[in-house]
Amino acid sequence: MFNFNSRLFCFNALAAVLLLVCFSTVLQAQNISTAQLNGTVHDQTGAVIPNAAVTISDDSKGFSRSTTTDAQGNYRLLLLPPGRYTVKATASGFNTYVSENVILTTGEQAELPLSLAVGTTQIVTVSSGADIVETQRSSQSTTVDQLRIDNLPTNGRNYINFTLTNSQIARDAAPSIGAIPTSGLNFGGVRARSNSINVDGADAGDYISGGTRTTVSQDAVQEFQIITNGFAAEYGRASGGVVNIVTKSGTNTTHGSAFGFLRNRYIQATNPFSTVNQPAYTRVQAGFTIGGAIIPDRTFYFFSTEITRRQESGFSDIGTNNFGLTSIDVSRFYGVPGGALTIQGTPEQQAFLQNAGVPANTPGIQQYIALVGSGSSLATTGQNPAFLQSTIGARNFVTSGQATPSSFTPLNSLIGNFPVTEKTEVYSLRIDHKLTSNQQLVLHGSASPSYITGIQESAANQNLGENSFSRTATQSLHDFAIAAQYTVLIGNNKVNDLRFQYARHPVLFANTNSPGGGSTAVNIPGYAYFGKTPFSIVNRIENQNQLQDNFTYTHGGHTFKAGVDLRYIPINLLQGQLYGGGDYTFAGLNATDISPLLEGLPGFSAVQAYGLGIPQSFAQGIGQTTYKYDLKTLGGFLQDSWRATSRMTLNLGVRYDVEAFPTQLALNSNTNEAERIYGIREGIRLQPTNFAPRIGIAYDLRGDAKTVIRANYGLFYDRAPGNLESQSTSFNSAKVPLVILGGGAPCSIASPNGAASPLNLNATNAFQGSLGNPNCLGASAAGVNYLASQQRFDPNNPNSVFVNQNFLATGFPLAILPSGLPADLFYKTPYVQQMSFGVEQDLGHDTSLNVAFTSTGGGT
Repeated sequence: MFNFNSRLFCFNALAAVLLLVCFSTVLQAQNISTAQLNGTVHDQTGAVIPNAAVTISDDSKGFSRSTTTDAQGNYRLLLLPPGRYTVKATASGFNTYVSENVILTTGEQAELPLSLAVGTTQIVTVSSGADIVETQRSSQSTTVDQLRIDNLPTNGRNYINFTLTNSQIARDAAPSIGAIPTSGLNFGGVRARSNSINVDGADAGDYISGGTRTTVSQDAVQEFQIITNGFAAEYGRASGGVVNIVTKSGTNTTHGSAFGFLRNRYIQATNPFSTVNQPAYTRVQAGFTIGGAIIPDRTFYFFSTEITRRQESGFSDIGTNNFGLTSIDVSRFYGVPGGALTIQGTPEQQAFLQNAGVPANTPGIQQYIALVGSGSSLATTGQNPAFLQSTIGARNFVTSGQATPSSFTPLNSLIGNFPVTEKTEVYSLRIDHKLTSNQQLVLHGSASPSYITGIQESAANQNLGENSFSRTATQSLHDFAIAAQYTVLIGNNKVNDLRFQYARHPVLFANTNSPGGGSTAVNIPGYAYFGKTPFSIVNRIENQNQLQDNFTYTHGGHTFKAGVDLRYIPINLLQGQLYGGGDYTFAGLNATDISPLLEGLPGFSAVQAYGLGIPQSFAQGIGQTTYKYDLKTLGGFLQDSWRATSRMTLNLGVRYDVEAFPTQLALNSNTNEAERIYGIREGIRLQPTNFAPRIGIAYDLRGDAKTVIRANYGLFYDRAPGNLESQSTSFNSAKVPLVILGGGAPCSIASPNGAASPLNLNATNAFQGSLGNPNCLGASAAGVNYLASQQRFDPNNPNSVFVNQNFLATGFPLAILPSGLPADLFYKTPYVQQMSFGVEQDLGHDTSLNVAFTSTGGGT
């Protein structure tokens, strides 16, 4: 049964929120999708001017916001959409000051000092932006603006790769496992599934896997901010980095654009890994955008679409160097002229058999030749050498006489490239509406159907070049998201920002439809990997409902910000398999592994072991894999950006996060007690104490906004890995156990029925298709639901002897008990501690140099 202590969750969640509200000193006011403008209004002598009116406006959108300076002449304009602005300052007895072309970027805390001259009739207009160095920011961050997005080259129009222009970010080298691509970015050595990707302030991630949903077309992106270290308490459930993407909005003027890109094999170089000249390669990417006003100065729209079509080639080096085999003349051992009888074998076997010092009548030599010749030929061609067929059969294993199952795959049939196709479309629409001068509504919707084939995984000991077409996978996505944002300005020092998002993320990750794509997998390390991928099929739907509310309040030198993030995420795992197709692994064999009479003779390669039908191991997940549950999360934060002096800003904050996954008891009381003894459980336990403090300091060294010293420290909790929830509750040792068999001796077709025994359950007999023979398992075969023609067990049989500990009731002895993937009984949410120290210097000409030391250390 499921056990979820909702009373405990509610109590702790309430306590956490109350503690956040009562926490008095709390990080800088970084903003997920907006900017902030700060400054001081003074006269030409340097004296501050209180009660001056400061107005910022963007005439292209009919946007304006006003405030007045405090007693120290300071002003703050909060939650400003990124863009190009005009700033105007007026005060009694002074000329009006206008600063044009003030560009604000995502997450920026810009500084713009305003100097007023004595007078009452002139309007002084200057064209100068804010200071290039942010004197109040303590985090390590950069912004990729429209100029770079439009002009920097990128492969495949994946604009997120522009983040790699930041030296603190590297391409993630972790292997791709199953469905859901990640951002592919490594922040401070933290895996790519631990990053946070936001689009217009809404989470664009797949919560369960830590992957990334489809975002928007590159042409719909206005800019995006990258925070590599020390991000504010506003950001949670990420221990790596944060990427904030802001989409374009319409203006009073209607604008449109269109693009098209073509790559073809005839106008580019041949891939160096291709085994043929000019393999199939065509990639088309095209799309358009249009934006404008529905109601001038009030309601705007921006629409974009992009399509991708690919017909490319995947490359495989299966068959390189003839699988390590060479021709061996064995004629003299059969008393026939040289060259009459040849077999394939390893160079070591060739050296032995062609050694003149080995007598032609050596005892057992013909049996050894049969093993070498059959192992090589059956593995590569599916048939034994012609001169051996009269004694062992055309398609029989020489080690047992058993005929090869119909699913047995000759390695020569796997040689060659394979097709890779893609059909992806991305649509997005943004609506901006000004309700009043102090209220703004933004609606954003996106949809992206996508279908990709030929996906190669690089997990589970899979080397990409050794994967055959059958080992690839297909992925079908139909992402849909709609988000709304309501911003209201209360007075001139309070802003409330309310967001809601509904995102539907159906994923179907399945084996390829090519021949052998659903067959039992075979791994021959160094030579070939073929058959069904281990992490397919995954068919699940994630519906994410996200509600955020952030309130910002400025008072004196303080900018306080508090917020809450609530999520309700139903998860429906329609089907999930882990090694559901079965997976054999082969390795090289010593000659004595076949028979002690072969001592001193060269052993057999992994390819020959495949032809001999002697695997090293076999693994298969068996049982029903449907699972449906609801995930509830709560996040809250409180932070304060305190300008303690004109040069020093302290950024203080704390964040609290809690995730409520369901848990369940084991199959029975004995198993439950055993799990507790071994320190494991089924499901992720509730952890109500994940508090994350953050602290940062920014110091303007000379007070001229040219040189800033920054330092920060913080604790950052990651998401709990949602896959662990389904693995520990479904892929446990009872419901969907992982059955593991070791190698063993084959059941010979010549053995009497009396030799049948449950102890013959091993990987060799499963591979050779002999478990169902009367002389192998005998009457015990019925319980294992063995499918001889597929070389595996029925993966979806709930009555299998392996499922729900049925082997105990039937008395079936297992050499290796079924395995599972449990969660730690005292599981703790992963976290990192980040700190950094850096100096940024304004070099002039819109250029700055930032030198920083960053450190990230993890823990659980």
